Amino acid sequence: QRGTVHFIVSPYVRTVETFHGMASAWCDPSEFDHIRDERQRIRAWYGRLVEMGLTWHEDPRIREQDFGNYQDPETIQKCKRERHKFGVFYYRFPHGESASDVFDRVSTFLDSLWRSFELQKAQNYVLITHGISIRVLLARYFRYSIDQFNMLANPKNCEMVILGHDGAGKLRLDGRCELKLQQTAPSDDGGDDGDGNGDGDGDETAAAKAKAKPVYPCVVGYQFHDRLRILPKKYIEKRTIRLAYDGRS
Repeated sequence: QRGTVHFIVSPYVRTVETFHGMASAWCDPSEFDHIRDERQRIRAWYGRLVEMGLTWHEDPRIREQDFGNYQDPETIQKCKRERHKFGVFYYRFPHGESASDVFDRVSTFLDSLWRSFELQKAQNYVLITHGISIRVLLARYFRYSIDQFNMLANPKNCEMVILGHDGAGKLRLDGRCELKLQQTAPSDDGGDDGDGNGDGDGDETAAAKAKAKPVYPCVVGYQFHDRLRILPKKYIEKRTIRLAYDGRS
């Protein structure tokens, strides 16, 4: 229905592609495969989505945490080990950001989000963003402490966190939906071993083929949870805060 959903999308390629996948539920982009020029094809598809009442815009403030302009795998792994010791929220990657930096820009995003509720009216808002941005947004809105933030696990791939309206001008945490995956192998048309009669040593050949088949995860649904994912205790950072300066804990 027109005006029921408005998307706000991080401008990163993977989040825009996720938006494309979700938007295809309204209109399949393959309908425009006859248009050879890619830009014109996307423009035609976008135009159809707008005609159907779908609205969206990009916002760089909900982009992924910046880990530096050019990332060397070994350096990044070293930095992540340092981050665990220093503190996830405050550790800043070389030439990049800390979670605290993300917190600052997400705060300005939240301020403008409330204004957009009036300017771009829709029954549902969908933010297509990244794990750290989701955790920081929740911490900012629900006023989680830094210790509570450090307890939150990063959302899994394509996990959805659902916020509902309480009817009194505030949002509430309604839960999250996690992908249910099933390992499946490509279908095989038959057990013919190649000689046309399907007998002889076909069983061995079929077994070898089955063993060599790649296995792919297939989405079979979503599992609802009423709480956010929490890190295992061994990964949760603990702080020691004294009650007084005389050494008492």
